[in-house]
Amino acid sequence: MSIATINGVTAGNISLLNGVSYTLVSTYNGVVSSSAPAPPPATASFVTSSLLAYWDPNDSGSRGLYPFESGISCSFNLAHNYTSSVHTQNGSGSLYLGGTVFRNFTSGSVNITTYYFDGVNDFAALRPLANPAWTGDPNVINTLTTLSYEIWLRSSGSWIASCNWISAAGNQGVRVRPNNTSGQIWTYVPNIALATTPGGTVSTDVWNHLVITLQNVDATNDRLTGYVNGTQVFQDTTGNYVPNYLLAEFMLGTFFFSSEFQRMYVGEVRRYNKELTSTEVLQNFSSSAARYGRL
Repeated sequence: MSIATINGVTAGNISLLNGVSYTLVSTYNGVVSSSAPAPPPATASFVTSSLLAYWDPNDSGSRGLYPFESGISCSFNLAHNYTSSVHTQNGSGSLYLGGTVFRNFTSGSVNITTYYFDGVNDFAALRPLANPAWTGDPNVINTLTTLSYEIWLRSSGSWIASCNWISAAGNQGVRVRPNNTSGQIWTYVPNIALATTPGGTVSTDVWNHLVITLQNVDATNDRLTGYVNGTQVFQDTTGNYVPNYLLAEFMLGTFFFSSEFQRMYVGEVRRYNKELTSTEVLQNFSSSAARYGRL
């Protein structure tokens, strides 16, 4: 016996069930769901191919506090570094955070350490030591045209509309933020998604896995894709991303260090210099879903 319908909806037409990608559901009320493929195991590791950097607030072995720029108290956390040697030696893999930095989050089965941004003046930033960036830095915006940004995040109340979740070099890179207080996704990529909302929602007051990918297809059109909790929510294939910017800033919770501050909890953050496939996005979601109460 297997599931045919749930609440009158054919099983094959269901994308989310109780906030979880239906492809990950093996049983519902004790009945086997044979319409969904077998999910990756909960212990599956995340994708490491073409991984530029990975930050994890739960990895206490790589945390430390020290002054940053004019005496501001900040924190460094780089759980794993997969960057090239020249990039590592120059230090731009460092993630600096202003404000309270770490906060314990407990709700139901979830008990984790997070980065916390208060929506007033907190932010995180990867800032290279040299601008323009040195030759060989894989984060330079004018060469990083095939990429994936991944973040586990949760609002603290409603989202602050038009304030950033992720901003890579401001308007010259890929910028992602909520279009409204409910979390409707707005993605800005020069010449591709200009002040448009392609679709999808990062719901409030629950943990969400958000992935944005960009593939440099040809001289005319590139591919911008968004995923929430392992499910594709939008794709834009019109326009050509041709950035002209030699800097390499990567920011969380702000536009450019001084505005558009977002109020949120943040878990793992990953950056890739490749377009993750839908299978790889689902693998990464599955590898951490239990930690954030999504399984």
